[in-house]
Amino acid sequence: MVLTGKPRAMLFDLDGTLADTVPSLHKAVLGALRYVGLPDITQEMTRSYVGNGAMMLLARAISGSMEPDPAILESALLKKAREGFNIAYASCLDCREQVFSGVPETLSYLKESGILLAVLSNKPHVFVRPVLEKAGLLGYFNFTLGGDLLEKKKPDPAPFYYVCSELGVVPGECVMVGDSSNDIIGARRSGMISIGLTYGYNRGRPVSELSPDYVFDDFALIGELVRGFDQEFINEENCF
Repeated sequence: MVLTGKPRAMLFDLDGTLADTVPSLHKAVLGALRYVGLPDITQEMTRSYVGNGAMMLLARAISGSMEPDPAILESALLKKAREGFNIAYASCLDCREQVFSGVPETLSYLKESGILLAVLSNKPHVFVRPVLEKAGLLGYFNFTLGGDLLEKKKPDPAPFYYVCSELGVVPGECVMVGDSSNDIIGARRSGMISIGLTYGYNRGRPVSELSPDYVFDDFALIGELVRGFDQEFINEENCF
């Protein structure tokens, strides 16, 4: 699909899209593993495991596999590891996340343009707003949703529809911006335009292979895309 006018709303992933949160997530994963007496993993391993929520992140860290045995997801070990994760991650929220270049300026422009902005993340809901606040980004957003508040998470369309309902818009009026298959596939399933960012966490796979509607390697290009429609509107006004 091609954007034919300024969207009414834009949804953004958080981890790997707005900020590099892997250092904090890695500390939390190490805390979880040590809590249950398991060996550490590297930060790069954590980076490759991000994207499907905290429980899958921990299941991957425990098993050392991108596709952990389903039994791990129901295990007492994983539930205990999640306790350790929550304790460790809460302490990491005192650290400012590394916001990617162009993010604050672009979000500011989009908000001033009258576009509704939301964060749709698979991160545990309880951590979404604190992370955004520490990163200095919370004030830009009209709504935020984490991955465990609803029964289903990205790439299922349910959370996309939920955010639309909260914002009072329909999916066809929205753009989803993200760095992974969860964002691009979810946008496609829910009828939204998708923008894929190349610098994030897509488990080693180029986001372009997912065929998003737009592929950018710089967050600021999102603002340039929307600015083109604003300029179009100004030019139309000048014709009268």
